[in-house]
Amino acid sequence: MFRFRALGGVSFVALLTVPEVVLAQPTELPSVTVQAPGQPRSAAPIVAGNRSGTKQAKRSSAKPTAPPAADKPLTNALGTYNPALDLPGLKLPPGTTLTTAGPVDGYRALSGFSATKTATPIEQIPQSIQVIPRSVIADQNNVTVTEAIQNVSNVQGTNTLAIGTTGPFGQTTIRGFLAQQYLDGMFNMYNVGDRDSLVNVERIEVLKGPNAILYGGGAGSPLGGAINIVSKLPTDKASLETGVTFGSKNYVQPYFDVNQPLSADKTVLFRFTGTYTSNNTFVDVVHQDRYSLNPTLTLTNKEDTTLTIQGRLSRLEQQAYQGLPAVGTVAGSFRLNPDLYIGPSGIPKSYSEVKSVTATFDHRFDPIWSFNIKARWADQNFDQRSQTTLSAAPDFPPSTWALQNIELLQKQREISVNPNLEARFRLGPTNNVWLAGADYSRITDRGHMNADVGVLPVDLLNNPVFPTPYTDPTAASPTFFSYTDINSVYTTKGLYTQLQSTIYDRLHILAGVRLASINIDYVENYPFSLGVFSPTQFGSDTTRALPRFGAVLDLVPGLSVYGSYSEGMQASTFTQALNTNVQPETSKQVEGGFKFNINDQLTGTVAAFDIRRQNVPVVIGVGVGAQSAQESKGYEADLIWQPTRNWKVIASYGHTDVRYSDSNTGTPQGNRVPGVPEDSGRFWVNYTFDWPALRGWSAGAGVYVASSQYVDNFNLYKTPGYFTVDAKIAYETEHWRASFNVKNLTGQKYFVPFTWFGGQVAPGDGRAFYGTLSYRY
Repeated sequence: MFRFRALGGVSFVALLTVPEVVLAQPTELPSVTVQAPGQPRSAAPIVAGNRSGTKQAKRSSAKPTAPPAADKPLTNALGTYNPALDLPGLKLPPGTTLTTAGPVDGYRALSGFSATKTATPIEQIPQSIQVIPRSVIADQNNVTVTEAIQNVSNVQGTNTLAIGTTGPFGQTTIRGFLAQQYLDGMFNMYNVGDRDSLVNVERIEVLKGPNAILYGGGAGSPLGGAINIVSKLPTDKASLETGVTFGSKNYVQPYFDVNQPLSADKTVLFRFTGTYTSNNTFVDVVHQDRYSLNPTLTLTNKEDTTLTIQGRLSRLEQQAYQGLPAVGTVAGSFRLNPDLYIGPSGIPKSYSEVKSVTATFDHRFDPIWSFNIKARWADQNFDQRSQTTLSAAPDFPPSTWALQNIELLQKQREISVNPNLEARFRLGPTNNVWLAGADYSRITDRGHMNADVGVLPVDLLNNPVFPTPYTDPTAASPTFFSYTDINSVYTTKGLYTQLQSTIYDRLHILAGVRLASINIDYVENYPFSLGVFSPTQFGSDTTRALPRFGAVLDLVPGLSVYGSYSEGMQASTFTQALNTNVQPETSKQVEGGFKFNINDQLTGTVAAFDIRRQNVPVVIGVGVGAQSAQESKGYEADLIWQPTRNWKVIASYGHTDVRYSDSNTGTPQGNRVPGVPEDSGRFWVNYTFDWPALRGWSAGAGVYVASSQYVDNFNLYKTPGYFTVDAKIAYETEHWRASFNVKNLTGQKYFVPFTWFGGQVAPGDGRAFYGTLSYRY
């Protein structure tokens, strides 16, 4: 169901054969006016200035010159030098709000930084780039990052609020393949800590498809896509926001956001955000405690130099959740209690935590040249303890499963550095942005997955009791078994260059290449335990050139066509010693579609894509079974409609057909990759009242729909399709805001695939109520 016809292919040659249409351009770029949220919209659009502060230069010279200029550049509009606002000539619709991540018009972000590592209007990027700004998060009262990204087509993730886990599971997919999560442009390998906290999020940028040109770190470059969390940064205006959210299942979340200049001349700025969350879940036993603290210090001369230091301290504690077997939930002749927690109620809590420091230095030498360097140190740990099943079907029919006590422990240290040199210049009829950069990342990873198999089986159907307590598996136990015990070092290095050129203000070309190097040193201390194999050391070292190119052609004002090609490469982690010759994963994507902007009211992207992956490790039970080839084809649409200042509408739909394209793993060729709905979509509408009697009030509602999903590689089990309905009402004044939300309003009961050892599902979130009261000045 929910099936649309596929888009026709986009011919790159056709992009260059459309008759020229000259778009109207302002002859002079006036000063930009920064408007705060809630201020009335101005009567006419404004155009952003550039770096130098002079008036627009003529376009006749063939000699490289600085871009056209204006009275006041956006880069300094918030009291610091900010490259994310380097958007000369960008038209800003009336009522645009300027944030530290870029200008936002209601729900629509006008620019993005993640896709190119330069400030670029989204309509000029030959790729589907979707941005979830803070305004969407606030209106929907999202409580997790996973919930927020449901607004984007063909993006799915496990909601860690109710069925969370402290390990590296529950990962997000984009266009059917696992996506990597980045924080301010740098990789989070296992994404530990309070991974779903929104307190420090300015926006979420979703990049679809391989993005190897600009991103490395961890074990390599993104293959299916990337989700970049952009943090809040200090500004030169003092402000405070504090509040608390209450909800179902004893949910309570106080939070604060303090922004304060520390010097009289406002060259030293400080911002501190934090939150603590405590909640039960609809799953028996599971209780979460988590916090996130994010201090940020900025030193700036307010003109051309900024140093920003960001701290992060975050931790999540809860009983590890493993899901439920497919048999007894979506298959079989009996049904387990969907609230069942498998394991003793006194099981110790698991934890996931991160401590990190990130430093970013930005400097503009002159109107053409600028430099940026970012570095991060991080210490990441998680310890996940569970008494778990290992199979989808009962080991002892009709409803009894064997159990094991399992501890999955990982400890990581990361050092990453990423310098970039940028030049913005004109050459004849072209506006150009040239970027050259390098990155280096070294991660040490020490961990084990140990088991104690001496646990009594349990009948999960008939009032299950778990007589064997959980204890950490140790080698002293006669029933000890180590699945893996590793010491690893992941080193990635890259050199890249990229050129963005706008020709005659209507053809926008992007081309670049990355020389990527991935080195892995891997020591397996107990390969499949019990002395069967001796400790094994091996490594891999791969260097490869990864290209990316594409173009956007403005057909007529407000309508563009685009096409692009990109590649990615990533080494496999969690590799068992039996697979010492594992080659890096690779991916290739072809994408094409349309971008449109009708009167700054209806905007969006319609795209078709084809992604092919090779050497993909496939987990069969515990461990990597083999490598496979997979292919994802589909189409999607992401729309924002804002016909008036009162109405805001988000609509997205995605169709993804992702399959195994070989049978190397024993999985039949043509089988669907599990955990991916073929069709999914989101619709949300928000209305703000301006009648005198209702001024300050707003109401919204939305629906999320997903078709059925396979649970396992062999396509034996499948979850049914489902939908959820959300609603909200809010009241806001200059200083106060109160909101009330209902999630899953109709109380739909459903299951979703859950990544564990294969063949598990988890119950979807039930009906939940949330109320938030906040104060700001």
